Amino acid sequence: MKKVFLVLALVLVLALPLTAASYSKTNGLGVGVSGGYPVQGVAVKYGMDDFRLVGTLGYSIIGSGSISAEVGAQYDVYQFDIGDLPFYVNAGVTGSFSLPSDFNFKEFSIAVNAPVGLSFFFEKVPVEAFLKVVPALAVLPAVKFGGVGGAIGALWYFD
Repeated sequence: MKKVFLVLALVLVLALPLTAASYSKTNGLGVGVSGGYPVQGVAVKYGMDDFRLVGTLGYSIIGSGSISAEVGAQYDVYQFDIGDLPFYVNAGVTGSFSLPSDFNFKEFSIAVNAPVGLSFFFEKVPVEAFLKVVPALAVLPAVKFGGVGGAIGALWYFD
C-alpha cells in the first residue's frame, strides 16, 4: 500500500510542474485506481461538469481479506488556484460494504461515508489525480462512528 502512495505522489510531483496554464475538467467515464479507505482497488467516475458518480471495487488483504465496494456521488463545491494550477474541492456521499473473502455473512459490514476531497485535472492528458478524507458511519453490524480514513488515486477519462 505504501508503494502505491509513493508512486502516485511521485507522479504528481513530477507531472504538476509540466502542465501549462489553460484547463478544463474532464467529463465522461474515468477509470483508474484508488488506494486507502474506504475501498482500495479499481476506481470509476462518471463526470458531468461539477457532478460525478463515483465507485470503487476492491479486495483487501488485511486480516483474512475482504471484498469491498463503494458507490455514491460527489459535487465540486469550490475551485482555487495555486499559481496557474486549478484545484477542485469536492464533497459527496457514498455507501460502502465489506464482505470477508470466506463469505462469512456474520462479518458483513455497511457504512455511509461523507468524503471530502481535492482533485486536479491535467491539461494535456485526460487524467484526474485526487485525494480524499473520509469520515464514516457504520450501519451494520451496529450503528456507530466508523472512523476517518483517506485515499489517493488517479483516473484516466475516456472521452
